[in-house]
Amino acid sequence: MRLSRLIILCATLLLCAACASDGSFRNPFASEESTPQPSGSGFYFSEFSDVPIPNAMTEKTTETFITFASSGTKCGVQRFTGRVDVVSLMNTMRQNMGTNGWTLRSLLRAKESVLVFEKPDRVVALHIVDGLITTEMRVFMTSRLDGDSGAAMNTFSTESTPLHATEPGNR
Repeated sequence: MRLSRLIILCATLLLCAACASDGSFRNPFASEESTPQPSGSGFYFSEFSDVPIPNAMTEKTTETFITFASSGTKCGVQRFTGRVDVVSLMNTMRQNMGTNGWTLRSLLRAKESVLVFEKPDRVVALHIVDGLITTEMRVFMTSRLDGDSGAAMNTFSTESTPLHATEPGNR
């Protein structure tokens, strides 16, 4: 009986010492200001040197496609996923894209959100999908069309047959 008390006492002391020494225990009554914040900028740059990606987002390299436009501008699409709040991600991207010289041109907030930014030579669209567990962000980068964009639209064929909605039951 005396041996079992000694073993329980030693196990309790070891457990308490382990909890106290690793520094992971956080005082729930401490104010937010006293909690040390991680150093660093909170974002990184991936394929596009002026599109900041939050550190919480991880690139899915198998779904990344990068090419170069005839002007030499890097274009393509990248996919990132992470466990982040959609509204927080959108606010972070709006702020950091503006800091990197991008101008916000359009914003759509829904289950699938879109932010469109532009610079004199490029356009980037961020497609953000609010998932059940993770949030997905796709970065679409393209070069801007020269001159009148309406002229570029005339290069598409108008002879194709328009799509018609099928009525239920006629499938």
